[in-house]
Amino acid sequence: MTTAASTAGLTPAEFLERATEGFRERLATLIASSGLPAAEPGALGERAGLVAAAGALWTEHAGPFLDTEGVMAVLDGVSKQAVSQRVRAGRLLALRTGSGQLVYPLWQFVDGGLLPGLPDVLEAAGLDPDRPATGWTVASWLATEDPDLGGAPRTLLAAGRLGPVLRAARDVRAELGADERAEAAG
Repeated sequence: MTTAASTAGLTPAEFLERATEGFRERLATLIASSGLPAAEPGALGERAGLVAAAGALWTEHAGPFLDTEGVMAVLDGVSKQAVSQRVRAGRLLALRTGSGQLVYPLWQFVDGGLLPGLPDVLEAAGLDPDRPATGWTVASWLATEDPDLGGAPRTLLAAGRLGPVLRAARDVRAELGADERAEAAG
């Protein structure tokens, strides 16, 4: 995995050259084993660039991320089942990647536990563990500076300012349509 430390000191041209070489090597391996892709080569390259940039931008915005084993360690050795139970209950923010892996924003963990107030905020925001897009939406909202709040919601939570974040989370819930889905299901 590439980290910010491994790109430190690179010029944009050097970064582009390394990224292009990595893409070229991976694509050559795939072509050797599976033949030529059906996609037009220019379009394939554009999509690959967008996918690479999107992942890096999400990591920069809402990350860094831990995997499940990392969460188990941060939460003082809880079991994989306990992590899964917290996710299903909407008390731990887990994000499903395009490859199906669950990742967890590191900033939600403090002193061997969760950021105080986070489970209440996740509930108020309408986090639905069965709808992966809601996790990404809530994670993005929590990480984004909000002029009405005077900072990013996660920063306010870390400062102990739960009330304003809960009020703002209810707006997120309305945008996600959580209440309408609950009425339709009930």
